[in-house]
Amino acid sequence: MKRQKAERRGRIAEWIAMFYLMAKGYRILGHRCRTPHGEVDIAAWKGGVLVIVEAKARSTYEAGMFAVTPMAQQRIARAAQTLAGRWRLHSAPIRLDVIVVGASVLPKHERAAWFDEPYR
Repeated sequence: MKRQKAERRGRIAEWIAMFYLMAKGYRILGHRCRTPHGEVDIAAWKGGVLVIVEAKARSTYEAGMFAVTPMAQQRIARAAQTLAGRWRLHSAPIRLDVIVVGASVLPKHERAAWFDEPYR
């Protein structure tokens, strides 16, 4: 029962994050995109950059950021490379973001959460 509640809360956070991104001019390319390396919560496009977003539902911003462990960061980066190849975006820079939902009235969007700038 507890796991089902957490899963539902996570799905709601993903939808809130998607609407937030769309309101900021991002084009959503995919949601819950599965790859051999794992799942990507949200894939979006803005300004010639493929933006991969991990959505976290947490009570504080810090808890949301710490929830993306170094191992999860590596998995997400590998999955992002796979998606870029699948969508023929080989030359596009990739940015890895985190959106924490529930930490405040508006979601907190951390751009380039674990790399200083878009990478390839």
